[in-house]
Amino acid sequence: MKTIWKKEYETGFEKIDKQHRQIVDIIDKLNEEIEQKVGGDTINEMVLELKIYSISHLDFEERLFKKYNYTNENLENHMDKHNFFRNKISEFMVGEIYIQTELAYKISTFLKEWLISHIQETDKKFVQFLKDEGHI
Repeated sequence: MKTIWKKEYETGFEKIDKQHRQIVDIIDKLNEEIEQKVGGDTINEMVLELKIYSISHLDFEERLFKKYNYTNENLENHMDKHNFFRNKISEFMVGEIYIQTELAYKISTFLKEWLISHIQETDKKFVQFLKDEGHI
C-alpha cells in the first residue's frame, strides 16, 4: 500500500525532508514489487538500496549534529535511535544472501513505521534546535 505523505511528516528542513520522502518512495517501490510477487534479484537490490540510502541519511544527520554542535539532552536519544535502526537492519540481513518476500515485507514495514515515528519524535526536535539557534 502506497504511503500518503502528510504535512505532519515534514520537519521544515528541506534537505532532510527530501531524503525522508526518498526513503518512503523506495519503501513504496519495494512494496509494489512484493505485491506483484516479482521476488528474486529485484527485491534483493531494492532492500540493499533501502539499507544504503537510509544509513546514508542517518550519516548526513549526524554530520549536521557535529556541524551545528547539537549536544543538548536530545542528542543521546537521537543517536540511540539511529544506532537501534542500524542494528535492526543488520539483524534483518545477517546471513541473508537471498532475501525472501516475507523478510522484505518485514523490512519495509519496520522501516516505514520507524521512519515516521523517528521524524515526529526526534528529527523535529533537531530541526527546532536548528531554528532556535538561527541556523535555518
